[in-house]
Amino acid sequence: MTGKKGISASAAVVAILAFVLSPALSQEKASAPVTVAVRVFDGRQFVDGLALRDFELLEDGVPQKIDALFKVDKNAVTRREGEGPALPVTARRFYLLFQMYEYNPKISEALRYFFNNALLPGDTLEIQTTIRNYMLTPAAFAKKPKDVLAKEMDGIVRKDISQGNFVYTGLVRELRRIVQGLEGLNPIAGGGDEASGGMVSYFGLEQLLSQYRESLAKLEAQQSLDQNKIIAFARALKRQDGRKFLFFFYQQEYRPEISPRMLNTLIDNNQENQSILADLHELFQVYHRNISYDVKTIVQSYCDSGADVNFLFMKRTPEKFGGITMREQSEDVFKVFSQVAAATGGISETTQNPVAEVGDALKAAETYYLLSYTPTPAAGAGPFKTISVKVKEKDYKILTRRGYITS
Repeated sequence: MTGKKGISASAAVVAILAFVLSPALSQEKASAPVTVAVRVFDGRQFVDGLALRDFELLEDGVPQKIDALFKVDKNAVTRREGEGPALPVTARRFYLLFQMYEYNPKISEALRYFFNNALLPGDTLEIQTTIRNYMLTPAAFAKKPKDVLAKEMDGIVRKDISQGNFVYTGLVRELRRIVQGLEGLNPIAGGGDEASGGMVSYFGLEQLLSQYRESLAKLEAQQSLDQNKIIAFARALKRQDGRKFLFFFYQQEYRPEISPRMLNTLIDNNQENQSILADLHELFQVYHRNISYDVKTIVQSYCDSGADVNFLFMKRTPEKFGGITMREQSEDVFKVFSQVAAATGGISETTQNPVAEVGDALKAAETYYLLSYTPTPAAGAGPFKTISVKVKEKDYKILTRRGYITS
């Protein structure tokens, strides 16, 4: 009996120890290797020949042991050092996203350059417009020459930009008509007549202000980007194997507004009409778009995706109309995606000719190091783990993602 009790007691101790230790052990086992793409530059020149011992990597400020280094040229591993996982997937996925309000012929040049200089056998390409998505697989590239595909895709992008902005251009035209009516430049729009000198009556003014608010709200809905969709796309990118490169072509946007001079004049001339005064004062608030995006969450989502995000902000010259102010409305999107680009190791450029920027981004992405490490318990709290990489005793420029999200 005593022996049996001793065995039972030992078994109980083992069971208790297993219960107590299992969370820590399972947590340790749950730490999967993390792979980080790193590009090192001395000025504009890629620094070749770096070894595993040359790098320092910290997660949440805690030094990490780098298990393996892979040198990658385009889509092939050319050197390996250290012990770690099997050869990484280096197949490349390119994404071209277009958010544009009018077609720019420079896009044709950028597409031709991209097809002729970037794509290699085994690469995939997805092009997204405001109308639909187009996927070009390696099989599609094998069927047609690159220049033919470039011409076809240019025609599709051109057509989609025109069709996708049919509603947008109609709303801008409607806003312009209303604003001209409010300015007294268009008596027909405002219900004015020759006897009144083309000035808008109280009834016409109330009606135009109502139409103005409605059209402005529709335009805002047409132009705004959905944060949930932005984050969902980042999560979809994370599920894709291989190296991912995203180019977001975003065109500067404007909207027609009542000029400040005319707005003040309308306020001065309608001091006895509280209804119109309230509408006019409300416009001052409408003119300042609130930046509603959660920039931090979006940036962290794209860091976690493993994609290099390149943001190409394309400037354009706004139309000029008498008595109308064309106000730029790009600051919110610019703020978000310029930070996303910086945090993922991509580029952010303001340009009227995207060919050079596309070329620079592609050249910078051709050669890189992949560092693999298994995280040790970090000091930081929260699901987002920060990553910092540097080359020992060197002040090189490092392009890499700044972290990832633990599941």
